[in-house]
Amino acid sequence: MDTEQEELEALHKWWKENGRQVAVGLVLGLGGVFGWTTWQSHVETSAEELSVVYQNMVDTAARDKHGEAAEQADRIIAEHPDSDYAALAGLLGAKSALAAGRADDTIRLLDWVIENAARVEFRDVARIRKAQLLLDEGEQAAGLEILAKVGTTAFAATVDELRGDILVEDRNPQGAAKAYAAALASDTINSSMRARVQMKLDDLGHDDGLGASQ
Repeated sequence: MDTEQEELEALHKWWKENGRQVAVGLVLGLGGVFGWTTWQSHVETSAEELSVVYQNMVDTAARDKHGEAAEQADRIIAEHPDSDYAALAGLLGAKSALAAGRADDTIRLLDWVIENAARVEFRDVARIRKAQLLLDEGEQAAGLEILAKVGTTAFAATVDELRGDILVEDRNPQGAAKAYAAALASDTINSSMRARVQMKLDDLGHDDGLGASQ
């Protein structure tokens, strides 16, 4: 879906800017156990090895081996639960589980990220994904509840658009129009999202001053 692709683009941009720092930080706590030289070597080796494991999972998912990718996610989480790679694996594993028709595993992996990821950005991506699943299952109230907990400003437009989608399904066109207008007014909206959200707002048939400036 377009919304999920936009979330991934935002997350991948963050990872490109911060990934190496994250990887090195995965094992910082080992400094008190090893000598400096040994510790420094261990940090680099451990980070690189975990990076390779995660990349293997990415490659597996890219080959549409979604069941295998979901299982790899579980292994990364089990073996490195405190790492940011575990959170990333949980997000990708949830997507793969859904593609493999394993809805229960999808929710389980998303819930793990929500409950355990150290970084709020990862927790919020998982919340958005789960809210979309709840919408698909007709659980509008639960979807709105989880969206209300998303605080990452980079996802503001995505959250408002999804809130609008949920409110449309909840037969609340006025509330949906306000949510879409908020998305259009957000500094985080991109051109493709703007066109899509404007179309959704127009389809509601409201002309009550809610439209955002182009």
